[in-house]
Amino acid sequence: STGLQAQEKYQLDSDNFTLKIKGTSNAHDWDMEAEDVSGELSAKVQNSLIEQFNAADIKIEAEKLESGKSIMNKKTYEALQSEEHPKIKFQLKSVEDLYSAGSSFSGKAKGVLSIAGNSRTVSIPFSGKMNGEDQFSVSGDYSLKMTDYDIDPPKAMFGTLKTGDEVTIKYDFVFKETSGMLTNKNKSNK
Repeated sequence: STGLQAQEKYQLDSDNFTLKIKGTSNAHDWDMEAEDVSGELSAKVQNSLIEQFNAADIKIEAEKLESGKSIMNKKTYEALQSEEHPKIKFQLKSVEDLYSAGSSFSGKAKGVLSIAGNSRTVSIPFSGKMNGEDQFSVSGDYSLKMTDYDIDPPKAMFGTLKTGDEVTIKYDFVFKETSGMLTNKNKSNK
């Protein structure tokens, strides 16, 4: 018998995600947490196994990165040029080394990461698992240098406090299928 096969659309669960940016400075390590992340993707799923990711678009509101310290927030928003470039974006171009076994999967998301108006092609590792038929979780971490995006690492206290150039982005997302939700909404509106 042939299994169920479909091209499904998924939306990032806005109540079920974490995205942290971790870095260093000459005084102490620091981190910021994203409070507003949105995203959608499409994937080929067969028998509750991910066979292929076809598209993904993730957006992070730059001014919704929160450190708990207003001066650090302000310096970060300035460094990210958040007024001119309010979103940090990742757009998937392809998936490399996709491996699926049981409900688990892993691979590398190759795509364009845009920060402060500068875009670079990157390859971000991920791992995840299906959480039933209509949702999955995916997580990973990725390190980058701010200067690769023409960002001057933020400084404070007249330049005596300097952040390191390298930061690590650590993410944990849950995506829920939208295909069924859209169908049900359309039926209830008629």
